[in-house]
Amino acid sequence: MPYYSIHRSELVKLIATRKISHWKIHTVHWFLAAVHWKNLLRPLAGNSFEVKFQNEKLASKLFFFTHEPDRMNTRSTPRLLSLPQAGFSLLLFCLPLLAGAQDVGQVVSQAGKLGRVPLEITGGLNFSNNFYFSNGINPRRDALQWRVLANMNLSFAGITAPFSLAFSDANRQFNLPSYTFTGISPTYKWARLHLGDRSLNFSKYTLNSINFRGVGLELEPGKFYVAGMYGQLRRAVAEDFLSQQMLDPAYRRIGYGFKAGYLGEGFEYKLMVFGAHDDPNSIEQPVMRLVLPSNNAVASVHGTHQITKRIGAEVEIARSAFNQDSRQEALGDGERNAANTLFGLFQPTVSLLTGHALRGKLMYNTRGFGVNGGYERIDRGFRTLGALFFLSDVEYYTVGFNKSLFRSKLNVFANGGVERTNLDEFESNGTQRLVGSLNASYSAGEKWSFNGSFSNFQNTSKLHTFSDPTALVDSIILAQTTQTINGAVTYILSGKERPASLTLSLTQQNANSILDDVVQTDSETRFFNGSLIYSLSIPTQDLRFNASMNVNQTQVAAINNTVLSPTMGLTKGFLKKRLQTNARMSYNQIFNPVGDNSAVVNLGLGATFQINSLHTLSFNNTFLNRFAVPDTPGFSEWYGQLMYNYRFAKNLRLSGQAPPTAPNKENTSNQ
Repeated sequence: MPYYSIHRSELVKLIATRKISHWKIHTVHWFLAAVHWKNLLRPLAGNSFEVKFQNEKLASKLFFFTHEPDRMNTRSTPRLLSLPQAGFSLLLFCLPLLAGAQDVGQVVSQAGKLGRVPLEITGGLNFSNNFYFSNGINPRRDALQWRVLANMNLSFAGITAPFSLAFSDANRQFNLPSYTFTGISPTYKWARLHLGDRSLNFSKYTLNSINFRGVGLELEPGKFYVAGMYGQLRRAVAEDFLSQQMLDPAYRRIGYGFKAGYLGEGFEYKLMVFGAHDDPNSIEQPVMRLVLPSNNAVASVHGTHQITKRIGAEVEIARSAFNQDSRQEALGDGERNAANTLFGLFQPTVSLLTGHALRGKLMYNTRGFGVNGGYERIDRGFRTLGALFFLSDVEYYTVGFNKSLFRSKLNVFANGGVERTNLDEFESNGTQRLVGSLNASYSAGEKWSFNGSFSNFQNTSKLHTFSDPTALVDSIILAQTTQTINGAVTYILSGKERPASLTLSLTQQNANSILDDVVQTDSETRFFNGSLIYSLSIPTQDLRFNASMNVNQTQVAAINNTVLSPTMGLTKGFLKKRLQTNARMSYNQIFNPVGDNSAVVNLGLGATFQINSLHTLSFNNTFLNRFAVPDTPGFSEWYGQLMYNYRFAKNLRLSGQAPPTAPNKENTSNQ
């Protein structure tokens, strides 16, 4: 039987540096497939390998491919290819390894066609440079900051691999990282790999779309579904009194998760496991605040079933185990059982908390109408570190419906019921209240449209603590929203030739801040925002104008801050819409009962120039001036940004590089 021996690095170099005809592709793929799937690889000395071939003709072809015909006993001198060709060849080398679930015979039968399969590359590059200047106050940011964002998607023979990268200068004011690999998620048929900064959603009680930095995998072969992840959920944040943000100290948190399911006709069943732990050695123990390293594990089963054509049901049951301080001594053997170890998945300590979570819903739907009934209960001790914040010690009984009326001009979605807390009677007092949500929209002909919503269900969200145009950073808090009301009315003033509209919108929100996973019920924050907006567009002149009056009020404890802001904006296009210019102006009058009332003026000017279908250049700047008031001097600031954006879409082939494909308008728009 003929033998062929070659150094590993030599093979990679030869594949990446030689022009390959179709029959050679076929030969190389047979060779790689044999090495990967049939385990015919036998290591030799010097990091070489040996492959046995039953087909003497095939072995001679491979030998001919890697050596010059006139020098069979010496290594050939490689001929360099262009960068796209070399990259394509390298992808060709990796393809059998990525497609390990494919049948070898299918790979062999399709290998000869790969020369006609294009490698599609789409993506973009964004470079921005920010400028800053201040007068009358100490600088509130660096004078010069820059950032580069890159994203690319590779698509070849059914394999897609999107990835992105962010790089910036090291920001001294806010202690931000100077670069980050955002992530890549290559996909081939029913398999997807996640690398870098990604997110997955298992369920409400386990992993709920929280970002992680690590690796993940999703497989969906037919009716089966398998997913897993492992990575960093939170970076370590040391106590830093000099940081501009005054970030709360936190331990580095690592998490893992697994999800398996089966989807049939009219039903779906899933099993999920999630766990996370804090690294107690990732930061020094904070001085000002007590922060404990914790760990957690959750197991959950979830199912949906279409009982009849119009009746469906959904159920999820979860069990969690949570150590408030993972450094505490382990729980004694007499107290360890399957319930608090989750059948061996978790190691409990004396700081252990456990709990169940259950939710179920029964639904009936017909044309234009639907009704449902639901129940949810979450024990006091239930915790998951896979969500931003998790509400516990609560029980809901709800009934909901949706209905379309007046030929779908009116659409109503309503849900309401009873909320009860203090389920285990651990506290002296509990609460029981009516809860509900309502969403409605109505279109009254071509002129008027109305929509509104109300909810007093408790939800977790990120909120701005106040709206002060002079604030260094919009302060954002993690809060439990207890009530939200939204409403908007739009009136169309004119039609298609010169479309104009008038919109009135109102928003009111009540919330309690969350500190160290504890809701601060004694410090309610209220937000109110109202705006009246007029907009006008003249398409024939590529002109758009808007004017608005905004009122924003924030009440935190006994402090009531109000900002009144009239604003105007104008956008005009030139050079057949290739040049878009904009100007804006706002006057902000601040009313503060415990401080000095002051006024702030914001002036902005910007332009975006579409150089061609691939390149865009833009410039924006904002001037801010705060007027002096008694005992408070005024100041001014200037913010500028210069940005370059490049978008591309190319098709490359093995036999040579195809002419570049012009991106469509969506790909060439400025971000």
